[in-house]
Amino acid sequence: MPRTNPRPLLAFPLFLCLFPLAARGGGFLIYEHGAAATGMADARSALADDPSTLYYNPAGITELPGLQLSLGATGIVPVIHYQAAGASDSPRRYVGYRDGRYVELPVNDGENSTDAKLRGFTPIHLYASFRPKDLPLAFGISLNNPFGLGTYWPGDWDGRFITTETEIQTFFLQPVVAVDLARILSWDRHIKLSFAAGYQGVYGTARLAKRLDLRVGEALSLGEVQDGEGEMRLLGDALGHGFLLAVRAEFPRLFAFGLTLRSSVRMPFSGEARFSFNPAGERTLELARLVFPESTTGRVTIVLPWNLNLGVAFLGLPKFTLAADVYLAFFESYDSLAVTFDCVQQGRCSETLNGDPIRKDWGKSVQLSLGAEYRATDALAVRAGFGLVSSPVPEGTYDPALPDGMRTLLSLGGGWRGERFGADIAYMLAFWKGDKQNEVGSGDLLNPEGRANGTYTTLSHILALTLSARF
Repeated sequence: MPRTNPRPLLAFPLFLCLFPLAARGGGFLIYEHGAAATGMADARSALADDPSTLYYNPAGITELPGLQLSLGATGIVPVIHYQAAGASDSPRRYVGYRDGRYVELPVNDGENSTDAKLRGFTPIHLYASFRPKDLPLAFGISLNNPFGLGTYWPGDWDGRFITTETEIQTFFLQPVVAVDLARILSWDRHIKLSFAAGYQGVYGTARLAKRLDLRVGEALSLGEVQDGEGEMRLLGDALGHGFLLAVRAEFPRLFAFGLTLRSSVRMPFSGEARFSFNPAGERTLELARLVFPESTTGRVTIVLPWNLNLGVAFLGLPKFTLAADVYLAFFESYDSLAVTFDCVQQGRCSETLNGDPIRKDWGKSVQLSLGAEYRATDALAVRAGFGLVSSPVPEGTYDPALPDGMRTLLSLGGGWRGERFGADIAYMLAFWKGDKQNEVGSGDLLNPEGRANGTYTTLSHILALTLSARF
């Protein structure tokens, strides 16, 4: 059997090490930014009775008198299980060396079920709004984490050559100005109507890790080297900018309507990638006469999507509020992923490290939410909600860095609001599953990697707490 030149086959898997990054800005978009909203499965775009309206509909801050503050956090614990598809009747094969000859060996594309490591995440929400008494204006500022979370898999699992660790955080600082149009037009006796515009300043961080398949060392060493592997770890960050627009209308004691549009945000991530290898991996690099730097900087640009949320609320029942929301995230702009490692331009590593862009072809994500609030007294409220969320990820690019699927949301919550201070708490259960039966993780004839095909099931426990004050 001819000895295939291994150099591009060794280098190309390294190009894939940033592959999971964009996935963190997709199906892991966080929509829980206040305990009152979480208790209603996020159906809050038409309501304007607490400072979380700064996220769901900033135009609503014209309905919040004086100075109002709130702060809180959402604890999120995803429990992820991988049910392997099992050995294939006609498995892929790679070239090894056994008993003095080259042989073709079966590839493990999904045979060992496992659970992801249990990790918790705590996105925050901070809001401040101020409405001057004698002006038809209101001002607000918010800080929260609309994109984030991550996955952590065991280092020896079936999909370790696709991902072992993926985590992203984004911090959105959003100052806004809202105008009370109804008051300016002298319509405020019959309708509440307001408009808001704001700026989005975004800081993001990314942490990524995966194993590198170097089983080609077995063939190169005539069986002397077995199970060669490497590891890539990357830490990066980025700054981005965008804008938001919002409008809200309310016919008192009848119904309300709200709409918020947020622009896309271009995030040019850059950071340091570090490479390490086990002894068999080091020997494989020597046999292939390849030298990779211990570390290099890398760059990839991710575009966070345009997103739109709109809602209606029925206000005609005493003590009851019924609300419905639609949230859309337009991921069509994420059609490919192109990564650049600076060591290529500096001549310190293989030119094939910067490969061709990877096609992704994502679509829209849609969330439908229904929520209800019952006020037992002026101070005490009980809430419940139900929601469905679609995945933007097509079947052909589904991967374990983003084990997504059609989500179902169930929530309960309650709140107390006194003359000056208040507190809200909520619990949400979110669950979904997705089947991976594609070629992601295919590798090649000498470094086959592993597809980790199977069923991915996720159960997320979400607990939110918000404290508020009015002055």
